[in-house]
Amino acid sequence: MELNIPYINPRAYLNSLTQNYNFIENSAWNSVQIVTPDEIASGGLLLFIRNDFHFIRGKWNFKESTHFISNDTVGEKGMVDLRIDKPGQLRSASIQGDKQFEWDITEVDGFRFFIPEKYFSIKNQHVSECFRIFCEHPNIQNLQKQIIQISPMDLEKSMLLESKMLEFLFYWLEFQKTFEIDQHFEKLSDKTRAIVQNARDIIHENLQQTITIKEICRKVGINEFDLKKNFKKMYGLPIHQYLIKEKLEQSRHMIIHTDLPISEICNLYGYNNRGHYANLYRRFFGVSPLQDRMKQ
Repeated sequence: MELNIPYINPRAYLNSLTQNYNFIENSAWNSVQIVTPDEIASGGLLLFIRNDFHFIRGKWNFKESTHFISNDTVGEKGMVDLRIDKPGQLRSASIQGDKQFEWDITEVDGFRFFIPEKYFSIKNQHVSECFRIFCEHPNIQNLQKQIIQISPMDLEKSMLLESKMLEFLFYWLEFQKTFEIDQHFEKLSDKTRAIVQNARDIIHENLQQTITIKEICRKVGINEFDLKKNFKKMYGLPIHQYLIKEKLEQSRHMIIHTDLPISEICNLYGYNNRGHYANLYRRFFGVSPLQDRMKQ
């Protein structure tokens, strides 16, 4: 089988998959989930679109040998493609000088970025070697593994996936300027880890209460700046986003497993505006609270 689709423009890519090949589109947190049709494959991808770049986490397995080809010009509009098919392995049609986007996609488990070349600090001929050195750093290897471990089919973790991929991109772009990476990975002491763990426990104990980050800081004995910085290092999300994620996941459990009115569940978790809650819920899980309840 062959998929002939646009590659550089993310919206054209999305439209071609859904309109020409019957892939299924679902809304997710700051992203779009694209699911393969059951009759030809299993799996899918999450597409994150920003102002001038986009990135994808894909994992699928086609039932027959499948070839990808695009008529887009390699390097069009100054866009550089970066594909990481497995930890430490970079592929790029732009950097390798390929004439066309074309390769086998029968089985894929990786992630990719499309980035304007203006963000690169080194010449194309040096990118592959620079990237190899970057990926050999133990902390970067660990970050790649964390990304690969998050399935694009798990909408509940789309926020975490987004933050991890942006973190990877940030470190990569910074590494090109200084060839240093250690300064971004300050090791946390056992005492600091215990404090942050305590803060996380307090969040879980107070999901149905109104508690501020300042109150959490007072309870665990740490200043707000250090808590925010170290919480993200340990759990991969800013503390405020983590709190939102936990509230949504806990409230979803009640929507699915109880008969409580949705409005009452909203109030329990501090969402007095049901419309705002429904919008957050849809972005996070891809469906509305009512749709989720009716599926059960």
